[in-house]
Amino acid sequence: MRFDSGLLGHNGDVSNYPPIDEWTETLRILETNGYEGVWAAEHHFFWDGWTNPVPTNPVLFNIFAAGQTTRLKLGQCGVCLPDWHPIRVAEDVAMLDHMSKGRVEFGVIRGLNNRVNGNFHPKADRRDQKVNQALFWESLEIIELAWKGEPFRFKGEFYEFPMPGWRDEKTPKAELDPRFYTTNAELTHLQVMPGTFQKPMPPRWLMADTVGSHAAAARRGMGAMSYAQSIRQTKAAWDAYRGARPTDGTAAEAPERLAAMRPIFVAPMQAEAEKVMRPAINLNMQRGVRASSDLEAARRAFLAADEPLEPRDLTDDWFDFLVRKEHCHVGTPDYVTERLQKFAATLRCDHVGLFWALPLVTFAEYRRSLELFANKVMPRF
Repeated sequence: MRFDSGLLGHNGDVSNYPPIDEWTETLRILETNGYEGVWAAEHHFFWDGWTNPVPTNPVLFNIFAAGQTTRLKLGQCGVCLPDWHPIRVAEDVAMLDHMSKGRVEFGVIRGLNNRVNGNFHPKADRRDQKVNQALFWESLEIIELAWKGEPFRFKGEFYEFPMPGWRDEKTPKAELDPRFYTTNAELTHLQVMPGTFQKPMPPRWLMADTVGSHAAAARRGMGAMSYAQSIRQTKAAWDAYRGARPTDGTAAEAPERLAAMRPIFVAPMQAEAEKVMRPAINLNMQRGVRASSDLEAARRAFLAADEPLEPRDLTDDWFDFLVRKEHCHVGTPDYVTERLQKFAATLRCDHVGLFWALPLVTFAEYRRSLELFANKVMPRF
């Protein structure tokens, strides 16, 4: 089983943002203890602690991480495509791929909330899900087209490349490359440089929780990394992914990639681990949930469509609810190993990301957990 580290930040705490020294030490721990990858999200505008204060630009963080490490895979969970210009993404990620000698795992997401999305691109406003989704997929299509390393042109609902009507007024016509210009010097094609180091392109990941998103990722030859799911919902989504995989021979070119990022914390004693994580998970999940109707909707979001919401699911705290639904794994190395072995057996899961960027969890506590997990859990897989 592959083990990676997830988001780098302390949810709800911006007192020492950006914690560069913590990031540097975390990368050293991951590199020297056998973890295979590190994933950075893209979050913005967290002055009130509403979301994780992680690097606002995951690609920029990955460049920093590439310079601190030699073998860690560098993932984004993910680049929020509706907020970015797709050609800029294609150029920056391709450059990162070269700088890291092919360690990039390209992860994408549609966005989290309107406070962010609508302030970067008016069409990215998630209150209009149809438009936001169309912008997302069109942006990804342009990036993939650019990474082919060939002259290209594109016209979609939101973007057109090259910009219509532009002519090179200065270069002698005899020197114009016919792959890009007409005889009248009109620009007809673009080409992004450099192409990616990995061929034909880096592994692509969709940050996804729903059954439909998993199926969409499979149809496009992408991986899917999930977070907000019970084990039963994870199985439903992963079954949908496997059922939607291409049957025309292209599946071999885009192998199955499924990963689960989950809150995972280990300590020598069960009570010690729960003492750290119970208040952290409860505070993290209580943000934004005010009324009982909000609580019911929030908890149903973790469950499969045919998974009942029991009475105790609305009276237990978030920690007990998520532990019972096998969303988070908190305890001794033996306990966490047993839970992950069930993940492997039930889901055919071979890739797990540790999510520990929670409020109240100190750097010393998660550092100890990362090292204990590496020494006592990972060798058993």
